[in-house]
Amino acid sequence: MSLVLLAITPAIFYGVLGVVTNMANLHIVGAGAIGLSLANAFAYDHSVTLLVRRRYTVPFAFSSGQELYHLPVKHIDLSDPTQNKPLIQHGFICVKSYQLKQAIQSIAPYLAEHANLFISHNGMSDLKEIEQYLGEKQALFFFSTSMGGLKINDTTVKATGAGETYLGACNDIALERLSLSFNQFFCSQIPHSKIHHNIAQLRWQKLLINVAINPLSAIHQVKNGQLRQPRYASMILQLLNEACVVANADNIDIKLNEALTSAYQVMTGTQHNSSSMAQDILNGRHTEIDAICGYIVKRGAYHGIDTPYNREMLNQLLKLHS
Repeated sequence: MSLVLLAITPAIFYGVLGVVTNMANLHIVGAGAIGLSLANAFAYDHSVTLLVRRRYTVPFAFSSGQELYHLPVKHIDLSDPTQNKPLIQHGFICVKSYQLKQAIQSIAPYLAEHANLFISHNGMSDLKEIEQYLGEKQALFFFSTSMGGLKINDTTVKATGAGETYLGACNDIALERLSLSFNQFFCSQIPHSKIHHNIAQLRWQKLLINVAINPLSAIHQVKNGQLRQPRYASMILQLLNEACVVANADNIDIKLNEALTSAYQVMTGTQHNSSSMAQDILNGRHTEIDAICGYIVKRGAYHGIDTPYNREMLNQLLKLHS
């Protein structure tokens, strides 16, 4: 079997100030499934360094099909005071929603003056908490992705499905650089990637997919595709109905039929994936349920909207934590 790569197409890239470059220095915070999948996508056209909190002695690896190969990346242990700290021009933060603030704090001192920061996580976070650590010339982007990856050990991720990826701008300087950054890092490196011009809509769409898939897949320990079975349909409908009502109250125009269609499309496209929340429960880790169903419950309470189905999922997952 031939080796399958997520991205191998060479290209010419342009720096923030329009200077032509052949290779950019990228720093990825987090060596989870998404972080290592991005490392695989970027490492053949750019210089990639993983920013982690420990020292690894085993090479990072990527598995696609029956092939397993080492990723040509470096890593820096941010907790080691003896290691030289990076100057981050392009930073990708791929951590859990509850780890996001700490991750931003840990790298903020090393961001270049014109840095581009890309974040991705499940659920909803408060962007204001992130923006307070950024300077006026530093761009903040959010990208939503449904590409599938499974961590099979500490340093290896296995590709489990190709999904869509959307990039949006979270502040004005990011909006100015949106097309350039998309062409640099997403257009040719990550399959099925697109620009999204409404960041609030993008983040809510990502949240609704999480609401439909993550809690049920975690509680029942099933893969995403199995959620298409009729026995889950009623609960998915109720969860998304509540979430859409809350979204509409937050002035986000998302219709229930659109949310259902998107959720089932992701279930189909990632049918062999185990969701990150299902993996968290299986491995005894904290989940992102507070930022998913918990966010729906919180915003529902703010608007005076009862959300019993999302509250049920929230409570069940919190019990599994304990």
